Amino acid sequence: MEDSVAVRLRDESKVGLPPSRLWPVLSNTNRFNKSIGWPAVQLDPHGSASDFSMRVSADLGLFSLEWQELPFEWIEGRYFTLTRIFSSGPLQRFEARVELEPEGADSSKLVIEGAFHARGELWAWLLERLVGRKTLRDLRGLARRVEQAAKGELTDVFPMRRVATPTNPDALARGLSRLAEAPLHGGARERLALLLADGFDDELFGLRPFESADRWGLPRLEVLKVFLHAVKAGLFDLSWEVLCPNCSAPKQAVSSLGGLKSGSHCGSCKIDYSANLDENVELRFNVNPSVRAAKLAVFCAGSPAHTPFAAAQLRLEPGRERSVELALASESYALRALSSKCAVRLRPSADGATRLKIDWRRPGELLFKPGAVQLDFPEPGGAPELARLEREAWKDRAAKASLVATFHEFRDLFSTEVLSPGVEISVRNLAVLFSDLKDSTALYEKIGDATAYAVVRDHFDFLFDIIARHGGGVVKTIGDAVMAAFPTGAQALAAALDMQEEVGRLNDKLKPRPPVRLKLGVHQGPCIAINAGGALDYFGTTINVAARVQNESHGGDVVLTEAVLGDSKASGLLTSRPWRTDEFQLQLKGLSRPFRLLRLSPR
Repeated sequence: MEDSVAVRLRDESKVGLPPSRLWPVLSNTNRFNKSIGWPAVQLDPHGSASDFSMRVSADLGLFSLEWQELPFEWIEGRYFTLTRIFSSGPLQRFEARVELEPEGADSSKLVIEGAFHARGELWAWLLERLVGRKTLRDLRGLARRVEQAAKGELTDVFPMRRVATPTNPDALARGLSRLAEAPLHGGARERLALLLADGFDDELFGLRPFESADRWGLPRLEVLKVFLHAVKAGLFDLSWEVLCPNCSAPKQAVSSLGGLKSGSHCGSCKIDYSANLDENVELRFNVNPSVRAAKLAVFCAGSPAHTPFAAAQLRLEPGRERSVELALASESYALRALSSKCAVRLRPSADGATRLKIDWRRPGELLFKPGAVQLDFPEPGGAPELARLEREAWKDRAAKASLVATFHEFRDLFSTEVLSPGVEISVRNLAVLFSDLKDSTALYEKIGDATAYAVVRDHFDFLFDIIARHGGGVVKTIGDAVMAAFPTGAQALAAALDMQEEVGRLNDKLKPRPPVRLKLGVHQGPCIAINAGGALDYFGTTINVAARVQNESHGGDVVLTEAVLGDSKASGLLTSRPWRTDEFQLQLKGLSRPFRLLRLSPR
C-alpha cells in the first residue's frame, strides 16, 4: 500500500475443543473488544453505504480514529475476516482473519492472521508490539479459557469486571420479591433472577423471551409471562422493535405500543417499509436501569454476534463469480442479497441438490440435500454485493406483537398499552372467535335482570379461562357476547371446541338457574389493529366475517370458515375429536361473496 509500512502477524495453536464449541465465543468480537479494554465505538448516524460498509470512530484518549469498516465475512464455525480502512490516526488499513480447522473429533487448530498498514516505521513498530502481539495473546488466551471452562476449571470465559456492571441489590431484591408474589413458573423466575445478577451487560438488552425459553428448556408462554410480570415488578422495560424486512435489524424501538408508527425507514438498506404486527414487530425486553446500570454500547461494529441468526455472510466482488461450500442443516434458510434486496429460500429435502446455482433475478425456492452444499453465486455486476444466509427458525422464536397483543396475561397487565389514536398497523393473519348466548333475551325475562346478569358474569369467567388456556386474549365484550383473538386458527378452534365440550361444567355451577347454550363462530385472516376508545382493538373484513359466522351458529355447535382449516393443526382437530362436520355455503349479511362454512356438532 502506498506510503505505508506493512506488519503481518500469524499465530497457530491447538485447542482441545471442536470448532462448534469455540465459535460462539471467538466470533463475539464485540464482547472480546470490551473485555480487553478497547473503547466503545460510534457509528455514523446516517447509516451504512450501499455496500453495507460503515463509518466508525473511536476515542483512544491521545488521539481519535476514524475508519470505514467493511462488512465482516464469515462462515459459522469456520472463519471470519474483517477489513478497516482508516481516514485518520496511525493506521491506513487493518485486515484480520480468524480460522478454526477441526483436528479429529474433539480438537481444533486456531489460526489468527493480521496485517497492519501503518503510516511510517515508528507506528509500525509500536502497533506490532503494543497492539498486534497483545491481540494475538488475548485471542489465544480466550480460546484457552473456553477450554478451561469446558473442563470446569473456570466459570467465566470473559473477565466479569469488564463485561458486567454490578446490580443494585436493594432494587433487585424488591423486584424479585414482587415477582415471587405472582403465580409463575418457578424455573423461569429463577433463571431470570440469575440473568439479572450475573449476565453480561449485552445480554440484558433486546431479550427475546422465546429464545430464552428454548435455551432454558422451558415453555415459551410461561417464560413470556414471567418477563411481563418482571416489567410490572420494575426489573425490565418493554421494547417494541420494528425490524427491517431486508436486513432484519431493528430500526424503530419504542417502550410503548403508543409510540409505534405505521411506517419506518432503514438507513442501511435505504428503504421505507410498513410495520406489520405479525411480520416485523416483536416485543423484546431491556433491563430496568434502576436494577442494573448496564449500558448497551458497540465495541465492534461488524461483529457476527450482532446477527446470531446468520450462518454465513459473504462479500461478492464485481467482475467475478464465486462458489462456496457450506454445511447446511435440515432446516430452512433465507439467502439474501442485501444490496439488491433480493432473497432466495432454501428448503431441505432428501431429494434436494448438493449444488445450487443462485440467480437473484429469480427469487423463489431451491431444494437442497442436508449436508455439504455448494452455492454458486453470479458476479454482482458493477457494485459489491453482500450475501447473507439466515436461519428462518430465528423468526419463529420472536414474540411477535400480534401474539403478545392476544396473550391474556399481557392484556390483563398492560390494559393501557394501545396504539396512538389514528395509527393503524396491519396484521397479516389473526384468528377471531365470537361467542354469544342463545336466547339471552328470554333468559333476562324469565329470571330477572339481576340473576341473569350473574349468569352472564359466570359465563364470562368460564369463557375467559378457556381463552387464556389456549393462548388467546379477550378483545372486548358486547352485551353478553365475547370477541377473542388468537395467534392461530388452531388455537381459536381448540378453544371453541373446549367451550362446547365443557359447558356442562358451567351449567352445573349455575344450578338451580337455567343452563346456557353457546353460539360460537371462528374465522381468520388479515386485519388492522387500532385504538378504539383507549383499548387495543381490530378492524376489517375478517372481523366482520367472524361476527357474521357466529350468527349462523344454532347453539351447542361451532361454525367456522374454510380459512381456519388452512392451519394444518386446525384441520387435524377435526379428525382427533368426536365432532360431526357439515359443510354448507352461505351469503353472509353485508358481504358480497358466498362463504364455504363448516358446522361442527357433537356426535
